[in-house]
Amino acid sequence: MYLETVSGAFIEVSRHYIENAPRHQLVEYLEMRGSACFDNESAEELRECALEDFDDEQADKDFTASPYDLSHCRR
Repeated sequence: MYLETVSGAFIEVSRHYIENAPRHQLVEYLEMRGSACFDNESAEELRECALEDFDDEQADKDFTASPYDLSHCRR
């Protein structure tokens, strides 16, 4: 999946990559996505944050309803 960075560029990332990335790569990923990372945060805390970010983007991608499709609204 391609995700946009804070600079407007796009990076390719997968859930497998995040699940297996060492701490320094998690920091790089999160900072490119706009999150602040601190030295006292463990790799597992950073991984949890990165997976949440990835899953949120996946959920946005899965939502394909048109903004003009009102079929989901109650009448």
